[in-house]
Amino acid sequence: MRFLKGLLIVITLIVIASVIWYGSYKNDMKELEEGLRTHLVVEKGMDEQDIISITARRSKMPQYPVVVILKDNPQEVVYTYRDEQ
Repeated sequence: MRFLKGLLIVITLIVIASVIWYGSYKNDMKELEEGLRTHLVVEKGMDEQDIISITARRSKMPQYPVVVILKDNPQEVVYTYRDEQ
């Protein structure tokens, strides 16, 4: 019985850690997408309506590609976030 309780505690901790990690990962990707949207609209002067989608993807560390699809250019444009750039 004591072994079962210990096992349940370990499994619960693993599940909680996994949920926290996944939430952190999704938050980081969302921040990259919003940061690029802000960069394109504010610094590059693009119209918000010209951006169809912005999607961050997982890749090799420390690179994070963020794919942008624009209304006037149906091909994907890939921006890569490296360390602090």
